[in-house]
Amino acid sequence: MKASIIIPSYNACERLYYNLLSLNLQDYPHEQFEVIVIDNGSTDSTAKMLSEFSASFRLETVRVAENKGIAYGRNQGISKATGDILIFHDSDMIAEKNFVRKHLEAHHNENTVVCGFIWKEIFTYYYKNFEDFRISEFNKVKDRFHYQSMDFDQDILQLIPPEKITDGSFIKYSFGKDTPFIDSLEKVIQEFGSDLKRYHLPWRFFITNNSSAPRKKVIEVGMFDEKIVNWGFEDYDLGIQLYKSGCKFKLSNIVNVHQAHPKNYMKGEALKSFEYICNKYNDIRHIDIVLACICTFLRGSLSIDEKGLNHIVEDLYILQEIGKYNRLLSYYLELLQMKRKSYFKMGDNKLKEAPSAGMEESELEEQINELLETYEIRHFAHALLALRRDLKRNLTEGDRSFRGHYKSE
Repeated sequence: MKASIIIPSYNACERLYYNLLSLNLQDYPHEQFEVIVIDNGSTDSTAKMLSEFSASFRLETVRVAENKGIAYGRNQGISKATGDILIFHDSDMIAEKNFVRKHLEAHHNENTVVCGFIWKEIFTYYYKNFEDFRISEFNKVKDRFHYQSMDFDQDILQLIPPEKITDGSFIKYSFGKDTPFIDSLEKVIQEFGSDLKRYHLPWRFFITNNSSAPRKKVIEVGMFDEKIVNWGFEDYDLGIQLYKSGCKFKLSNIVNVHQAHPKNYMKGEALKSFEYICNKYNDIRHIDIVLACICTFLRGSLSIDEKGLNHIVEDLYILQEIGKYNRLLSYYLELLQMKRKSYFKMGDNKLKEAPSAGMEESELEEQINELLETYEIRHFAHALLALRRDLKRNLTEGDRSFRGHYKSE
């Protein structure tokens, strides 16, 4: 089985160099994988470094003159790929020596998607323009470095020399990430296990710095959505497409380490991508996607934990299969989108009228109680009512659209 490692890079020359060094040391036969670097409009020394790098594998460079987004860049690499399996590995990652082998060994059939662990971080360089949170992170681990004589006023300060990449000792300088996003994924694993059995949102683990999928399947589902030009969510989107096409997701103990660096995207980019995804999947067949993305991006806004989120999605699938509650599903989707918009105070944050999806209050009450009493679909019903109560507080005084009182409340 052959692999194509897809690495998009934008002005990350020194970190990309360490990435390629780590791939030079892979314990999988080097003639069995290729590395495709997409130089995505870089203006630093990336092109020169790539032309001079001594690779022990087939290295191909795709130069994109103008950065049109990471989705576009990755697609340029996929179009050049020849491997059976695509391994996604961002420019700022360093791979352990078994990285390629473990990815390929985990692919048992043509419908498998493999997600490695993304828990580790490392400071290979200290950047003068680090944000405050990066400086705080560095201060927690700085005793690992012999930096007394180093000049922290220079723009880029090397903390770990190349020798520690080539001998594998870099891993001793890594540390576990501590973010709400990582915490949420770890809770999913604790609840559902690494096989993600009975978990309905495995695409949330499809992060393109440590994931792999069959090239044939990626092409079949349309590759990355190039309309996502801002930072974030392009990997989720491809993961969603792979999952909806029938792929089985597998977590595997595959380790690579993220090199800390200043943010390379503008403020508000992630929000634009989030908005695009919520609008793209604004359909009752995809409420699970909108719900999960809101829970992830607007963490805590819906007061739903990981276990509860999975229960709600399970209920949504049952309702879609039953087929007679489409207007109720439309109503819930309207509530979710209204919550999203009101969270960011888009337009008028005061709701002038409640969404209804064409339903009368009596019909809404009847259907909710039918779900509870006949089908025992409680998680969805309670989530809808909780969101309804939350949004009710935003209604202008005097509006009576939400004044019905269900028995279940």
